[in-house]
Amino acid sequence: MSFILTLSFIRDHDRQLFEERVVPKLRGTVVEPPEDAEAEAQGYHRLAVSVTSPSAARDVCRHALGFLSHIKNGRIIFSWTGADGSAQFGDLNAGEGRDAELLAMRIGAAAKAACDAGRAPEETPATNADTADGSAEATETET
Repeated sequence: MSFILTLSFIRDHDRQLFEERVVPKLRGTVVEPPEDAEAEAQGYHRLAVSVTSPSAARDVCRHALGFLSHIKNGRIIFSWTGADGSAQFGDLNAGEGRDAELLAMRIGAAAKAACDAGRAPEETPATNADTADGSAEATETET
């Protein structure tokens, strides 16, 4: 299961620099951003990254902070889908390391929940089969 994290930039130049300098370092793939009429109405330039682990999601946030340290008055708005299906948002401004760590923790927890939800249906049938076999063996042993 992949977790999609959308980054919205105020300037197209910042998005292009991020794609050139940071995206090759990320443990994820660039995908088409999900539809967001509000972001498009506000004129944000968006980029979506698909990751498959919570640590990769946190790394996106840390790389974004490193990128913002070189951009004066830069800002990136993160958006993702929470475990309950609602839209979640967080913004990262240049020079706000503490906020970046808090955002990385939120994003990592959401990515873990999404990855666990994607893996749960795959593991459930195997667990039920093991329990059924174990119960049958226990019944045979008792008789």
